[in-house]
Amino acid sequence: MQDLLADEENQSRRTFCQMPFSAIYENAEKGQTSVANLLAFIKKKNTAERKCADAMLTYLGEVGELGEFEEPGTSVKGVLNQWHTYLHTLNTQQLTWTQVVDEHVARPLVSLKEASTSYIQTLQAELARVNDEYTAAEAQQRKEIGVPSFELQRLAYRVKTAELEVNRSVAEKAQAKTHLLQTIVSRDEMSMAVSVAYQRAEEERRDQLGACMKLWLSVEKEHIKFREKQLQQLEAHVVRMDRAGDVQLLIHNHRHPDNLHFQGKALSLLDWQWTNQEEMTPLSHTLPGSRTWTPPPPTTTTTAHLPHEPDVPHDLAALLSSHFDDQSEVLDDDQHDPPAAVADCSSAEARQLFVQTLNRQRSLGTKVACPLKFRRLVQCFLAFFDACVLHDDTKAAKTAMMLSATFYMIPPDHHVADDIVAADQRHIRRYVQEDVKGHVIWSNPKVSNQNAPQQDHGQHII
Repeated sequence: MQDLLADEENQSRRTFCQMPFSAIYENAEKGQTSVANLLAFIKKKNTAERKCADAMLTYLGEVGELGEFEEPGTSVKGVLNQWHTYLHTLNTQQLTWTQVVDEHVARPLVSLKEASTSYIQTLQAELARVNDEYTAAEAQQRKEIGVPSFELQRLAYRVKTAELEVNRSVAEKAQAKTHLLQTIVSRDEMSMAVSVAYQRAEEERRDQLGACMKLWLSVEKEHIKFREKQLQQLEAHVVRMDRAGDVQLLIHNHRHPDNLHFQGKALSLLDWQWTNQEEMTPLSHTLPGSRTWTPPPPTTTTTAHLPHEPDVPHDLAALLSSHFDDQSEVLDDDQHDPPAAVADCSSAEARQLFVQTLNRQRSLGTKVACPLKFRRLVQCFLAFFDACVLHDDTKAAKTAMMLSATFYMIPPDHHVADDIVAADQRHIRRYVQEDVKGHVIWSNPKVSNQNAPQQDHGQHII
């Protein structure tokens, strides 16, 4: 079985014997040139990729994190950090792949090129040696064939000796022919061996090229798989980008306890809505449960006894601003009755005017001057809540609840600590909301089902 396999191998390897040596040499030179070109291309490609990866890593190190200035926890920061990680990992992996290609692709090709060159030189030298031996053997045979004529004349008398010499010459000639024939056979065998050697070299070259290209292909596939995996992770972060969530997180991270911007905007929206309702529809239709407020008809009696009509908004604004003015007169603590401007909130217009006045005062100042004025302001709020309960005005009550968390005072025992920081002052403040929470409207602001749609609408706007 082994002999049969050996015969098949010899038969398959003798296919190069059908080619002239010029074609064999030309094919060997072309194969060597092809390997050299492929090796040069791989070296230049690896050099370019390594240079590009090094430059990219250096630039990433100089730039720093791409999401450094984004808000922590936002999806934008997560996407930029993932993209930075993807670029850094990709270029680092590119350097590793370049080294793998140098070691497992370029280095075998260099060895193949060197072995092919030395092998071709060895075969050329061996072929030249065999040709030289054949030429020398042929020249020696030509020199030793035949006997000179003058020797035959001198030895004519020695016929018997000449015959022996002739027989010996014939035997030497036959021996020389046999040796020449063996030299020719040896040359042919060497030619066959050279052809087989070239065929083996070509097969090894093609096998090595196939192995190198397969390894190259596997490296590129791994590269593509790695890039797809990294891109999937990046895509997952990009899909989860949430602009609204990022903006809310930014507001949450940078909001300040003293900043009532959001609350002020809600109150401004309510003020704007009430103004539009007052302009578009009569005020009596905005609150179905409230009584219609109509100004009394002018009469001669009223004109005679009252020189001019009182300015209710001006009086109410002056009354509320007096609680926040240090120069105004201190209110008497024994007066428990609320002012008439606050107690007379029987109409929706009066309650709306009270809320609007508080909203304007919030923009001017929120600190009450002294404890007496603070208690007086608490009485105003309680009286207003009583009017809201009486007339089922849920919207005005909820707005006043929000505004009660705005006005405050600092207890007298803390006035001496003027050098205390603002952050500590917030902990010692006493807000109006703390004193008005005992009112019955606080536990159930929805005192009537009649105003449910309007209350929900106002709550939505707040």
